[in-house]
Amino acid sequence: MLELELEPDLSRVILGHNVPRSLYPARISFMGLGRIFPSLLVSAGYLPQFITFKPEQFRVSRLNVIHPDGESAPFLRGVLTRSLQKVGLTFSEAYEIASAVRNQLAAREEISSDDITEAVSSILLEESGPEMVERYRLTKAGPAWIRINEKDRDRMWFSRTIFRHRLEICGIPESLSERLVRDTHDRLTRDYSQGIDRQELHGLACEMVKREAGELFADYLDAWHRLRQSNRTLVILIGGTPGVGKSHAASLLASRLNISRTASTDMFREVMRSLRPPEIAPELHYSSFEAWKAVNSPPSNRYTIETLSKGFNRQADEIEVALHALLARSQREQFSTIVEGVHVRPSIVKDFTLPPDAIVVPLLIAADRKRTLQAFFRGRAISAPRRGRKHYLDNIEAIWDLQTLLVSEAEKNGVPVVVNEAEGGIMMTRMYSLISAAVLKASPF
Repeated sequence: MLELELEPDLSRVILGHNVPRSLYPARISFMGLGRIFPSLLVSAGYLPQFITFKPEQFRVSRLNVIHPDGESAPFLRGVLTRSLQKVGLTFSEAYEIASAVRNQLAAREEISSDDITEAVSSILLEESGPEMVERYRLTKAGPAWIRINEKDRDRMWFSRTIFRHRLEICGIPESLSERLVRDTHDRLTRDYSQGIDRQELHGLACEMVKREAGELFADYLDAWHRLRQSNRTLVILIGGTPGVGKSHAASLLASRLNISRTASTDMFREVMRSLRPPEIAPELHYSSFEAWKAVNSPPSNRYTIETLSKGFNRQADEIEVALHALLARSQREQFSTIVEGVHVRPSIVKDFTLPPDAIVVPLLIAADRKRTLQAFFRGRAISAPRRGRKHYLDNIEAIWDLQTLLVSEAEKNGVPVVVNEAEGGIMMTRMYSLISAAVLKASPF
């Protein structure tokens, strides 16, 4: 029900729709829409028609903020609330402080941004202590530029984004990574405003990670640091059936690990199809889960686990020739690489040799349930419409059986299986942890 806020003399009463009109006092202030459009209240029957209105009665009071550049803008409680959330307050805590600041300054028509800062600082000091005040003032001042000092290197600055990525590849959860980035930047701003040596920065970061996340994550961070300073290469091999998220994982890993060379075995297959016609290598000209059609004798429309495995392995054998050539070149030229595809079988780790300074990390991604895999294919129709979904959904049984074969092979060869319940998120954190463990195991560099 629409309500009016009525102020007779010094008392305040709230009158509803059914209050007798003879009780309306002389001074009226309006709530909600009635504050802006009082004539609507008359036509709706909330006020008698004999009441007249003067424009100045309904002017909405605004608290304007004058910024250092001279521009003015209305005070917005929501903006201040979000600003306070960024320093670690909950929404309710931030909203309560923002409301208190507005009430405290409401008697003035114009205020400066410094007035807001001082009012917030005063409340924070009383409720949360000086540390929270300092954190709030640092965010108001904007991100500080901290120089990283390193001999014979161009001038570099501490990047919170790069540091967050380096924490994420250690398998540290996103929320904890964000807190560590913020705390590390605050520490650098407070104690190293004139710059910090790179090795000292690394030691500080490991110290803070050890305290907040644990010794293992600090060891991961240190191992990645030493790998970047070495000449060793990283080879990440990602296998799994169609639809489980291999391409998505490879792109995220390439971005976070700064690896520019990536490859898909699907591309290898396309090239080899042009070189080897169906008469010579018929298995190449089918999908991985349909290669059994090339080995069925006599031809039939049904597969067995034996023919599914035989057809797939024949196709993978053909693709592996190109894969071996790629990996050999990557080691000759000493660049790290990521290869993903259904043809990256877990047994591949036994079939090729790489230089001892190469760190090889084989992984297999698998869907946790057949229903999850079906959902991935349906989602693919939205994110990558040209790839379609019908062909995959029509062959979901063969794809699921192929995954069972690959998971069994991974277990026999000691290759970690990463379960994907939803692309990204926990799956990527698990992959980062496994790769970090391999990097740590390969140290010292």
